[in-house]
Amino acid sequence: MKKALKYTGIGLLVVVVGIAIFAFVTINSGADRLSTTYALDYDPADATGDSASVARGEYIAMTHGCMDCHTSDLSGQVMADAPPFRMVASNLTPGTGGIGSTYSDADWLRSIRHGVGPDGRGLFVMPAAQYYYLSDEEAGDLVAYLKTLEPVDNELPPTEFKTLGKFIAGMDENFKLEPDMMMDVPRVPMPAERGPTAEWGRYRTSTICTICHGTDLTGGQPPDPGSPPAPDLRVAASWDLDGFRTALRTGETPDGRQLDGYFMPWEAFRHMTDDEIEAIHRHLQTL
Repeated sequence: MKKALKYTGIGLLVVVVGIAIFAFVTINSGADRLSTTYALDYDPADATGDSASVARGEYIAMTHGCMDCHTSDLSGQVMADAPPFRMVASNLTPGTGGIGSTYSDADWLRSIRHGVGPDGRGLFVMPAAQYYYLSDEEAGDLVAYLKTLEPVDNELPPTEFKTLGKFIAGMDENFKLEPDMMMDVPRVPMPAERGPTAEWGRYRTSTICTICHGTDLTGGQPPDPGSPPAPDLRVAASWDLDGFRTALRTGETPDGRQLDGYFMPWEAFRHMTDDEIEAIHRHLQTL
């Protein structure tokens, strides 16, 4: 009996030690993955800063969801503080705790288009997979606008992967930060003329819709953990323009459904111009 208990105890000890070693190796693997640095010799776009550029940049910020995470004055917030991680949207202003006074044009553009911070590390939950597709001109417009923000004092803790988060990152072979996904991917060219055309709609859907609905807009899996699959947008092509416009601006579809604003950010899209909404509608009708 004593011998059986002895062997049972040894067996349990081996199991416990094995689990501890596995957890240690996995956590360190996740930590290494999360601390990867990316060398980007970035040639910044021309952030001219004239009034027209700033106005276009503000429009992009409003319609592309910057305020959804960074708040209406772009002073940032703690978006989540859970056992795996603390997720923080930075204070983008030049106020106390903000990055606006220290970022160069190249820093802004690396962060926006590639999800890479000034230290070369990947930025967690910075949707560069969306903003990467902005043209050089529009990316420059967005930076020009960000450089005009009024200072707002808001000191925030850093984004942090906790022990459980590092373990998850080490376990998931498919875990990727934005920079891993946004290297040398071709962009949809921005048409020379803005207007309610299918060509402009194709460009605009690449900067707004494809991150969730897939590159061909036939449905996809959004990058946010826990998000439901995004539907095939060809369904929306069957709606008339008024119904499509109403859906983008109020979240109410022609069949009476109310779209969840967390997963379908219609509160950002309601700032779109009539021409841009029509352009997107026209493009969907070509699919």
